[in-house]
Amino acid sequence: MANITVAKIKELLHDKTVEHLTNLNFSGLDLSGLDFSGMTIAATDFSSTSLKKAKFNKTFLAKCNFRKSDMANADFSEANLKEADLCLTNLENASFSRANMQGAKLVRAKCKKASMSFASLVGCDLREANLTDVSFHGADLSKANLTSADTKNASFKNAKLDDIKGYKP
Repeated sequence: MANITVAKIKELLHDKTVEHLTNLNFSGLDLSGLDFSGMTIAATDFSSTSLKKAKFNKTFLAKCNFRKSDMANADFSEANLKEADLCLTNLENASFSRANMQGAKLVRAKCKKASMSFASLVGCDLREANLTDVSFHGADLSKANLTSADTKNASFKNAKLDDIKGYKP
């Protein structure tokens, strides 16, 4: 369970002097619609958290745990999600444009209609993910694993697919 309240998080977000939140436990909270843009939130537990329509533009989120969270319509544009755990998450209609997702785990994630344009997905584990209608336009998927992923109507236009597993262009 979370070691902080939603009210305290909102207070921290409104305090413009707070830029770093590290090693916190936000699990199980409803943080829908909150704006974390531009912050450093490393190694934090967001598991089973509602983050619908939350904003994480240019946010440092390396090694964060988002497992089983609902992040529908969230904005992670230009965020750093290197080695983040996004397994079993709902990422429908979320934006990851120009995000760094190197080594992130998205096993069985629901990414339907997400935008991953120009994102770095090098070495990502996307096994069994629902990638229906996802835009990977210009993304780097080198060494990614798409084994048993549903890529129906996904766009891989100008994407880098070197040494990719489980997908045949």
